[in-house]
Amino acid sequence: MLQAWLRETGKIVRGLRFRLTVSYVVILALLLVGIGVYFRVSLERLIEARTRELIEEEWRAVRGFVRMERGQATWTFDPRELDDASYVERLRRMILIADREGTVLEVSNGYRAFGVETPAEMRQILAGRMPQWKLKKDGRGSTLLLRYGVIRAASQPYLLVVGRTLTDNETLPSRFVGDYFRVLPLLLGLTLVLGWFMARRGLEPVNRVAATAQEVSSSTLHVRIPGRDSDDELDRLIDAFNKMMDRLSQGFEQVRRFSTDVSHELRTPLTSIRGQLEVALFTAKTKEQYRDAIVNALQDVDRLSSIVRALLLLSQSEAGHLVLKFLRLNLSETVREIVDQFQIPAEDAGVTLDAALPGEVWVDADRVQMERLVANLLSNAVKYTPRGGRIHVTLRALAGEPGDTVEMCFSDTGQGIPAESLPHIFERFYKVPGGDPEKGLGLGLSFVAWIVRAHLGKIEVESTVGEGTRFRVLLPASPEPGAGIPSLAGMGVEERRG
Repeated sequence: MLQAWLRETGKIVRGLRFRLTVSYVVILALLLVGIGVYFRVSLERLIEARTRELIEEEWRAVRGFVRMERGQATWTFDPRELDDASYVERLRRMILIADREGTVLEVSNGYRAFGVETPAEMRQILAGRMPQWKLKKDGRGSTLLLRYGVIRAASQPYLLVVGRTLTDNETLPSRFVGDYFRVLPLLLGLTLVLGWFMARRGLEPVNRVAATAQEVSSSTLHVRIPGRDSDDELDRLIDAFNKMMDRLSQGFEQVRRFSTDVSHELRTPLTSIRGQLEVALFTAKTKEQYRDAIVNALQDVDRLSSIVRALLLLSQSEAGHLVLKFLRLNLSETVREIVDQFQIPAEDAGVTLDAALPGEVWVDADRVQMERLVANLLSNAVKYTPRGGRIHVTLRALAGEPGDTVEMCFSDTGQGIPAESLPHIFERFYKVPGGDPEKGLGLGLSFVAWIVRAHLGKIEVESTVGEGTRFRVLLPASPEPGAGIPSLAGMGVEERRG
C-alpha cells in the first residue's frame, strides 16, 4: 500500500502539471517577497524624509522663538496664548543650545538621555557652519535623528540642535512587513490551489493529444483532435499532431498499396517459374521441351531480379546509403547513348523517338544516375505513348539563368496524366488510378525526383489528358574544369570526385 502511494506520489511530482504549479508558486513567492522588501525600504525612506522635513520646520520654529541675550537663551512667546505655549513645550522636548565655546545653555532631558556632545565636538560643528544631520542611539536601542545648525546673535555664533526619535520609523515598517509576510503564506496557498486547477485546464489539450496518440494504430489513423480556435501554442500542437496523423495515414496507405503491388509483382513471376518447372518435370520428354521451360523460367527470374533490384535501390536511396560518384560529364553524349538504346523498344511499340542534342553540354554528375534518370523518363514515355505517337528529347544550356543551367526536356504524345494526379506522381509507390497495373511498381519517377534533388536540380511536369506529357529537368551546369560544385552534405548523398 505504501509503495503504491509512493509510486503515485512520484508520478504526480514528476508530472508537468506539478512542475508548472510549483513554478507559478515559486515565481509568485519571489515576486511578493521582492515587493515586500521594496515597500519596506520605500516606506523607511519616506518616513525618514518626512521626519527630516518636520525637524527642519521645528529647527526654524525654535530659531524664531529663541532670543540670545547676554549669553542666555530666552524663549519669546505670550504665555497666555495656549497654542504657542503648547507648541513651545513640544519644541523643547528634544533640543540643545550651546555657545561658541561649547558651553551648554539649554538641553532637554530627552536629548540628555542620548548623550550630550563634548565642547570640542560642538566647536568643530560650529566651525563647519553648514547644517549637519546625525543619528544617535541610547542604551535601549532607540534612534535619534538630529539637525545641527548655527544661529547668530550680536555677531556671536550659537549651536542649535533639534531632534526627533525614529521609533515610529522603525516600528511602522516592521509592523507592515510582519503583517505582509503573515498574509503571504495564505496567498501562496491560494495560488497553489488555483495554479493546480489552472494547470490541469491548460494541459487538457496536451492530455487529449497523449490519449489520442496512445490509441493510434493502423486501424485508427483517422483519429483527429478538434482545434480550439484560439490560435495559441496548444492549437499549434494540435495542428501539428493532426498533420502528423495525416502523414502517417498517407504513409500507411502507401505501404499497404506497396505491399499489395509487391506481393502481386513477386507472385506472378514466382508462379510462372513454378509452373514452367512443374511442366518440365512432369510432362517434358525431349531436350527441346526442357530447354523451352528453362528459358521461360529464366525470363521470369530476370523480371523477379529487376523488381528486387528496384526495391534495393529504393531502400538505399531512402537510407542515404547510395554513393554517388561525381564526374565532369558530357550530358549530351550520355543522353544520345540512352536514346539510341531505346530506338528498338520504341520501334516495337510503334513510336517515333528522336532527339535534338548539341555536341557538348557539361555537368558535374554521377553517370550511372544520369543514365537511370534518362532511361526511366524514356521508359515511361514509351510505355504510355500509343502506336503512331512521337517522343522528342531536347537538351540545351540556358543562357542568362542564375548560376548557368542545363535543361533536358522529354515530350511525348501519350495518354497524359490527370491534373489531380500530377502533384503525386513523384511519390513513392504512386500509380495513376485507372492505369495498367502491369506497367511497374510506381518507383521510376520517385527515383527520377531523388536523382534530380541529389544533383541540386529541379524537375517540372506539364500534362494534358489525351494529348501528352512534358518533363523538364533543370541541372546546374558544370563550372570550369577544376572548379568545385556545391556540397551535397545533408541530402543523404555521399559525394565523391573523379
